[in-house]
Amino acid sequence: MDYITEPERKTPIVADVDLLVCGGGIAGVAAAVSAARNGAKVMLVERYGFLGGLVTAALVITTPPLNNGINLEIYEKLMARGVYRKCTDPGDDPATSNLIAIDPEIFKYELVRMLIEQDVKLLLHTYIVHSLVEANVIRGVVIENKAGRQAILAKMVVDASGDGDVSAFAKAPYETAETPLPMTMMFNMVDVDTKKALAKIGNWGNLRKLVEQAIKNGELSFDLGLYSAGYAPGLYAANLCYPGEMNVWSGSLYGKNGLNPEELTEAEIITREHVMKLANFLKSNLQGFEKSRIEYTSTQVGVRETRRIKGGITPSLSEVKTEKFPDTVAKPYIQAEMRVPYRSLVPQTVENLLVAGRCISAQQDAMTQLRLIPPCLVTGQAAGTAAALALRENATPRQLDVSLIQETLSKQGMDLGL
Repeated sequence: MDYITEPERKTPIVADVDLLVCGGGIAGVAAAVSAARNGAKVMLVERYGFLGGLVTAALVITTPPLNNGINLEIYEKLMARGVYRKCTDPGDDPATSNLIAIDPEIFKYELVRMLIEQDVKLLLHTYIVHSLVEANVIRGVVIENKAGRQAILAKMVVDASGDGDVSAFAKAPYETAETPLPMTMMFNMVDVDTKKALAKIGNWGNLRKLVEQAIKNGELSFDLGLYSAGYAPGLYAANLCYPGEMNVWSGSLYGKNGLNPEELTEAEIITREHVMKLANFLKSNLQGFEKSRIEYTSTQVGVRETRRIKGGITPSLSEVKTEKFPDTVAKPYIQAEMRVPYRSLVPQTVENLLVAGRCISAQQDAMTQLRLIPPCLVTGQAAGTAAALALRENATPRQLDVSLIQETLSKQGMDLGL
């Protein structure tokens, strides 16, 4: 590879805060809100012009129940707006059996309101391009946006970037899978007569059989995975909050690396092509879809897996489902026995840095579940709370007394099940 040499330049410092949250997905919002509630001066940086991450950018607008910790707070907000509705007629796939539909536009609005109410400073349309580290302690990040290249200094940082970008820039160790989980382009269709469609296919899981038969008959050219694997439903559809509106999974694209820009570009092109094929097929071949149309496609292809930061523990799916870790700081669901240890949120080698969301330390099989909306929200809540407490106690996150985090989270509504 050829290189150019850039001239040395001075980068202006545009902010100096207690806590910088990198990424405005659901984990980042939960971290920022929780930290601010515990006394920290917080700034959140996000690359898009809206919050919600893959929920709103990739139309991942069906979720397991929101019922513990900050999840419960968001549930109450959505219920009050009438945009929290159980998806019906799911079929027999465990990955889709208990999904709840939410409205992405209301969700975007409510997330911003949560930040404003806690006086979190928000900076949108901004990319993080480098981490500032001195003697293994993160000191802030370098950003780029319409104003050019700038720096933000912070006493503490939460990496909620999804891909673990900040941690990787800081040289924190991480893992990537040889075979990453598949990508999916989501889209919404409106003007669907769901009763007519279900009278024909029985349940939404049976869309796979309809499409599979069309492929076998030579009626449809379709290359994406149709069936569930690794908690990726393949091709699927779910009814949303409003009559006649469907959220559709266009199938699973395997073998693309979400950290490779060229492969990510290919994924966008391939999956969007299949969205159009699938929408046209449904309109022409499934009763109830005759008058349907695409309302919108996702802003980006849904990437399920990239980096997993190495922390003090890397639990398996079996462990997060069965272990009562002594340092448990996140429990996504009231009923289900699933927990996340604090050690999964603290990267190795770098101080004053915490991670939240789908880049936490866990094995790949565990991340098939921990990347979902409720776990991302509660790991964000835990990371933000820990960051604020570390600032208050003048300690690094690694030095912080975990019982203090647990006590604070319990007082703020998270049942840790200990």
